[in-house]
Amino acid sequence: MLLGVVTMLIYWTRDPAMWKWIADDVQEEAATTEKPNGDSAPAEKKKAETLVSGPNDQQPLEHSQADYLFQAVTDKEPLAREEMPAYWKLMRWSMTESFDDLWERSRKDLYFTHLADAPEKYRGELIGLRVSLRRALAHEAEENSAGAKQVYEAWGVTNESRSGLYCLVFYDKPHELAIQPSIHEEATFVGYFLKQFTYEDAMGKKRWAPLLIGRLHWRENLTRSALRRQRNDGYVWQWLIVAGAVVVFGVAWKRTRPSGNQSLDATAPPDHAAIERWLEAGAPEDPQSDGIFAEWEGSDDADTELRPVSLPKDPRNPQSGDAPDGG
Repeated sequence: MLLGVVTMLIYWTRDPAMWKWIADDVQEEAATTEKPNGDSAPAEKKKAETLVSGPNDQQPLEHSQADYLFQAVTDKEPLAREEMPAYWKLMRWSMTESFDDLWERSRKDLYFTHLADAPEKYRGELIGLRVSLRRALAHEAEENSAGAKQVYEAWGVTNESRSGLYCLVFYDKPHELAIQPSIHEEATFVGYFLKQFTYEDAMGKKRWAPLLIGRLHWRENLTRSALRRQRNDGYVWQWLIVAGAVVVFGVAWKRTRPSGNQSLDATAPPDHAAIERWLEAGAPEDPQSDGIFAEWEGSDDADTELRPVSLPKDPRNPQSGDAPDGG
């Protein structure tokens, strides 16, 4: 049993997940920092952002040019080639400022329903979202005015949109974000609304999603972190159970182990030489046994029976053993 417990301990200690909780306590200290507008954004590890110089939506001339390009945009349709100049215009705008600067001046009061009811009114609007991502893809970008070499596409929902998906396009990918067809990640996105983009769901049904172009920051998945902490707590209990089992088995083994002063004569091998001498001599070698046989005396006469010397030589006790008359 003890060998089984030790084997189980060795197996658990070889599992890297047993020690991952030590690093998680340090990595999961993600507090929130307050923004000037009162909205809180996750305190993330700063990374170098790719910025380009140039005008953006804060210049009136850029706004007028964008309004002209937006005339070619059609809602609830796939992305068409005539819409690409407006697409790359919004991408270029997102490159000129950092995520924090864009987030600070973005609108947080526009929801899925606003973009569904009046897409023309909010086209080109800078919007900030907290998104639960479900899909992430990467595409090689064709030659464009923004100078982007690769474009990333993420699909996700918000608390307000529920099952309604957003299509988010960005060029600067966080290193924590996995590019996979099925993911469960949390992110903060800030970008410009372009159109209602049409797609087909898994059942082949035609649907649409708001298409936004901008920047994305990865956030820690709180649900996954809670599950990880719960799993780590389970490992602690496993260690406690194993330690308790070791103590119990150790005490039980100590109590059942033979003591050092316990006689081992019962398990000692027989003395064959002594047995042979006893058989040859006709009597045991134990001197204490001599007194027992010495109490008996015999007669040289073969017809005389042996009788104990301790018995009185009473005529009433004949040698034949028969009781006398009247005895």
